[in-house]
Amino acid sequence: MIRLAMWARRAGRTDLYRRLLPRGDYWKNTFNPAVGHQAARLADGSWQPGFTPATGTGFAQGSSATYTWMVPQDVSGLARLMGGRDAATGRLDAFFHDEAGNWAVLGGNALRYDPTNEPGIHAPWLYNALGWPWKTQETVRQIVDTAYGTGPAGLPGNDDLGTMSAWYVFAAMGVFPQVPGRAELLVGSPVFPRVEVPRSTGARLVINADSTGTYVHGATLNGAPLTRSWLPESFVQHGGTLTLDLEPTANQQWATAEADLPRDH
Repeated sequence: MIRLAMWARRAGRTDLYRRLLPRGDYWKNTFNPAVGHQAARLADGSWQPGFTPATGTGFAQGSSATYTWMVPQDVSGLARLMGGRDAATGRLDAFFHDEAGNWAVLGGNALRYDPTNEPGIHAPWLYNALGWPWKTQETVRQIVDTAYGTGPAGLPGNDDLGTMSAWYVFAAMGVFPQVPGRAELLVGSPVFPRVEVPRSTGARLVINADSTGTYVHGATLNGAPLTRSWLPESFVQHGGTLTLDLEPTANQQWATAEADLPRDH
C-alpha cells in the first residue's frame, strides 16, 4: 500500500494518497506483542494458536521470523514494538547468526535469514535505520561472498523476474532501495572501485570506492561530506557522484547520529 500511495501522490491523486498511506501501518494489526512477532489472526480477531517464530501458518513462502522484518517503511515503529533500537538490533543480529555466533545467511532454517526468496531479502539493510550501518556493510558483503557464485548454481534461489539477480546488482553497487515506490537509496559498500549508471534522461549515477575494504569510513556526495547512510531521491532523478572511503575495519561512528538515520515513510 505504501507503493500505491506514493504513486498516487506523484500522479496528483492526493485523495488516494491520503486513503492508502495509513494502510502502510496495517502491519501493526498482525504484530502480536505477546510473542514479539508477526502472527496470523483468525476471523474473530484472536491469534492463531500454536505459534512459534518458525511457523509458516498465515505466511506465504516464508516464516513469521522472516516476515516480522518486512516493514521497511517504518523501521523505527517496528523497533519501538521490539523494545527499542538496541533490542531490535540484537534480534536482527540473531536473524543472521546461529546460536554459536556463526553466520547463518544461506537459508535452510526458518528462524534465520533466507536469501532464496523475496520476503526477507531487504532485512540486511535495516541496520542503517537502526543506527548500525556498519552491520549492513558486513552482512551484505557476507551474503554477496557466500550465497552467490558463478555457474548454474550461482543464484541462491529462483530468479523470479530477476529479483535474486537485482539484489546482487544493488549489493555490488553498494546501494539498495529503501522503500518500494520511492527513490531514496540506502548506502552499503560497493565491491567495485567505480560504478557508472547512465540514465536515458541523461542523468549519470556515479559511485566511487576509494581504497579497498568492506566498511565505510567516510563519504561525500557531489563533493560535500555525507554523514547519512542514505541518498536522497535527487541522486536517482538527476544523477550525482557518491564517493566512499572503504577500509577493512568497521567505523562504528559513521552515519549513526539520530538526525542522520534513514527517514520512515
